[in-house]
Amino acid sequence: MKPLVLRFSELRVPLKMTFRHASAARTHGESLWVEASRGELKGYGEGCPREYVTGETRASCRQWIGTWAPEIQRECITLEALQDWVRRQSAAIDASPSVWCAIESALLDLLAQERGQSVEAMLGLAAPGGPHVYSAVLGNDESWKTRFLIDQYLILGLTDFKVKLEGNLETDRAKFASVKELAAWHNVPNTRLRADANNLWAHAPDQALDYLRALGFELFGIEEPVRPRDVDHHSRISVGLGCPVILDESLCTMADLERYNGAPGRYMANLKVSRVGGVLRGLQLVAALRQRQWPIIIGAHVGETSVLTRAAMLIADAAGDLLVAQEGGFGSRLVEREPATPSLRWGRGGTIDLRRPYAEVTTEGLQLTMPQAWSSGWGLKCRAPGKAWPESETVAQQTMSDGYDIHYRQWGPSQGADVMVVLHGGMSHSAWQRPLAQAVQARAPGMSVFAPDRRGCGLNAGRGDLASAVRTIDDVIEHLEFLAERFERIHLAGWCQGAQYAAVAAERMQNKGSLASLLLITPGFFWNARFRSVIDMTERVVQALLTHFNLAPEREESFVPIPLQAIDFTLAPEGLDFIDRDALKTTEVTLKSVIVMDEVQERSWESILGIHLPLLALMATGDRIVDNNKVRTYLHQLLAQPGNAVQEIDTGHAVQFEQPEQLAEMLLTFIATVPRPAQVAVAG
Repeated sequence: MKPLVLRFSELRVPLKMTFRHASAARTHGESLWVEASRGELKGYGEGCPREYVTGETRASCRQWIGTWAPEIQRECITLEALQDWVRRQSAAIDASPSVWCAIESALLDLLAQERGQSVEAMLGLAAPGGPHVYSAVLGNDESWKTRFLIDQYLILGLTDFKVKLEGNLETDRAKFASVKELAAWHNVPNTRLRADANNLWAHAPDQALDYLRALGFELFGIEEPVRPRDVDHHSRISVGLGCPVILDESLCTMADLERYNGAPGRYMANLKVSRVGGVLRGLQLVAALRQRQWPIIIGAHVGETSVLTRAAMLIADAAGDLLVAQEGGFGSRLVEREPATPSLRWGRGGTIDLRRPYAEVTTEGLQLTMPQAWSSGWGLKCRAPGKAWPESETVAQQTMSDGYDIHYRQWGPSQGADVMVVLHGGMSHSAWQRPLAQAVQARAPGMSVFAPDRRGCGLNAGRGDLASAVRTIDDVIEHLEFLAERFERIHLAGWCQGAQYAAVAAERMQNKGSLASLLLITPGFFWNARFRSVIDMTERVVQALLTHFNLAPEREESFVPIPLQAIDFTLAPEGLDFIDRDALKTTEVTLKSVIVMDEVQERSWESILGIHLPLLALMATGDRIVDNNKVRTYLHQLLAQPGNAVQEIDTGHAVQFEQPEQLAEMLLTFIATVPRPAQVAVAG
């Protein structure tokens, strides 16, 4: 038998909105991602460590993995061995249930694939089915956002609402009242309400009952009003309100469940697969809850991926007639992108039904997943996210003539014969050129690469404020003058919007001797119709909102969104991961920076036609941003001149993320044709 290999990575998926409750606010999902492989097959699993839920921290998770992963790889090589390990190592799993959940779900996926079965079939359960009906969830947000979200839920046919409490009685009452009011307006009968306090009264448990009574709404249940496992107050609240207390953090283990034996009141269990330590322990809890005839809710962590959604479906089906609600299933409604396809998201009425073809609209169009897909493991196509291009550069600063410090990244010698200067695009910064720089260095160690962050971008101060068109262009000139003292030849490259700055600077510097060539990489001289339309609409919407609400933003305030998504740049998983994780990208700019961008683009149209340096233009066949035909037409005469060239590369706009080696080879091959100063003198 081939060895079992476990690979661990941290997964931080961006959310499309910030989700707030009493214990946390989240802009990203945070998960532990596990790949279990044996031979050619790979299984994937996920866990969601939460310090405020299970006490797990990043440090404790790493320590647990270091302690137990070698043993798990040696011993958990069959289903029977896996089940035995769960029985024997209960205390170890209790110490880090989310880590174990990630490992176990990956192993179940792998083992089921090896048998050619679904996880359900392997465990002797009913086939994946449905329909799974999910609840609407309302976090703690401004009232207009809450009402807008309620409208969305009701339009989509959801009737079961979980409402997060804030602790402000007027605000909380307004949330429940809004659900009832808007449900009547949409003619949606029979809405059901439950409240989630997220341990709001952990330090003042005696205040909880009076507050909940004062809400004035009939509740299906109240979740975690006080500190976890406070059986006495849970009992008082249930009896006093006449409704069940829903146990979430209070119910992680069988021992937790036994605490409530004989406790007055009524209870429901909210089982999150990650929190209870995986599928096998979740099934054990379902069996124990069935003996007690407790209603069961299958819960979810904010931002979890479709792997946990799929695993939770198994537990939900096992709960059978005890299942009263199911949470999660937001998929691409909430998560910007996840390393699993399809992205499981509920549809009309909050339902996902694996017995029917599952349709998903993606960047590649409508994708259909047929029911038979779920008959192998979890039935999802997953990948392991990784850091494809580790840092290898030197980061330094250059002080501009006005005293502003600009950060730059440099690969290779700080002085020498040749340096390639790479100017980045509008949303990006110098680190986006790391794949290209590393590929250049691998082929030509003597070729240095210098990539500055534009003013107001990347590591520089004043994110989103480009100052002025003159100043940002002067910055490029000062970079070139700085390098001219250290290198014999400078090859100026501009990617995307960077090509505009490169063209203007090159026209000014081309007669001063140090600038040897101009390299245009997917040059953003003209945007395609789709992107140009999106830019125009964004600017109009922003101006309309400012006028309608009589807003007066500060001159240096960045708030105008850059209307680009990661998929506009690339569809390569490594590139998408890089962009998603990038905390330095520019997503908003100032109002005047919008004008600066337009002005630099228009200046570049005139400047590029005045270039007499050797010039290479590289066009991406799959570019979703640049109008390649218009660029080719505009530069036709220039590119037809001797020594100049235009080439195509079969990638998206961010060629450096998809084909950095090929890009480096094309650039270096062209540079090799550029005459050196002595050659030019002889030729003259």
